[in-house]
Amino acid sequence: MVALQRVSQLVRHPRQGASAVARIVRTPPCLVCGSKRSRTQVVERKKRSYEIRVCRRCQYVSNFTNTVDYTAFESVESFRLSPRVGTAEHQGREFHMAEMGAEILQRSGLKVMVFGAGRSLDYQHIGKLPAVDRVVMSDVVDLGIDADFVNITEGTSQRFDLIIACEVVEHFTDPRAEFPRLFKLLTKNGLLVCSTNIYDGRNVKNHRYLYSRGHTSYYSPQAIEVIARRSGMHHDFRVPAIATGSAGPRKRYVLFTRSRGNVRRIVDYFGRHAYAPSEDVGPTE
Repeated sequence: MVALQRVSQLVRHPRQGASAVARIVRTPPCLVCGSKRSRTQVVERKKRSYEIRVCRRCQYVSNFTNTVDYTAFESVESFRLSPRVGTAEHQGREFHMAEMGAEILQRSGLKVMVFGAGRSLDYQHIGKLPAVDRVVMSDVVDLGIDADFVNITEGTSQRFDLIIACEVVEHFTDPRAEFPRLFKLLTKNGLLVCSTNIYDGRNVKNHRYLYSRGHTSYYSPQAIEVIARRSGMHHDFRVPAIATGSAGPRKRYVLFTRSRGNVRRIVDYFGRHAYAPSEDVGPTE
């Protein structure tokens, strides 16, 4: 009805009407909730122009002028090394996310997937956790980091008790397909732990995170709720310790599970811990 009212108003302004009506007709649906009601904002940053679309229903934010072709990468060496990235000597954020996940699950023999690790070597540290039986690396492209690699675009019959996706989901260009693909890899009582920033509804022009290289998806709490509900998942938001320091106040761990038992265990864990664990923010050699 709103769109029709807008069209009727444009008919009175024929010079602008044709192009504006065309924009309304061609508005793509939200990639989370499917709504065609959105607002568009053009943002100029560092000599680049970004067209940002914000869904009016679920507040999902898309920035598809910021895509990166990851299949063109031949090595992880071009990825930035920062304190959150695990090295042979330094335990990064993925390790601490996995250690938390293992404590929440409270069982041994865990099969763990680290999804989209880039140049992080945290999987080596995760494999040494007492509760972990096996760790595999995964992504949409194999950059030769480790022999035990799963390319999820090719499909796999393997299922995992714990999946870690650290600073990955903001790179999704099709969340309605990519989240369910991760959920499918979980065991019945499995746990997916994501690290990302959560949109607070304010002016997107001021959110630097949205303009980091390859960041195409920015999720609101409402958008995460839609994603979880569509796949029959429970979800929870928790503040990592790093969000109290240099990473900014919008950093969250988002936990997904099908298991009501895991929901209780998440609540129990955070009844004993004020914040989720994160990396040491000191310098990385």
